[in-house]
Amino acid sequence: MEEKTAPELADLVLQELSVGGVFVKVHPDPVLGWKPTVVTGPENVVALQAAADKIAQRLRTKYTLKK
Repeated sequence: MEEKTAPELADLVLQELSVGGVFVKVHPDPVLGWKPTVVTGPENVVALQAAADKIAQRLRTKYTLKK
């Protein structure tokens, strides 16, 4: 698996969300390895977080968080 920094992973998630006005932060997760959090965004932040989680689930098969 390829290692990526938290900002690199956040950028990958953000690219796939394709929504303006959104900021994504990636942080370590003891169970999952890493997890994205939608920090700012439009009113549908709950839906965006769900989409970000789904994207991250797929990306975790390719990338790990660089320590």
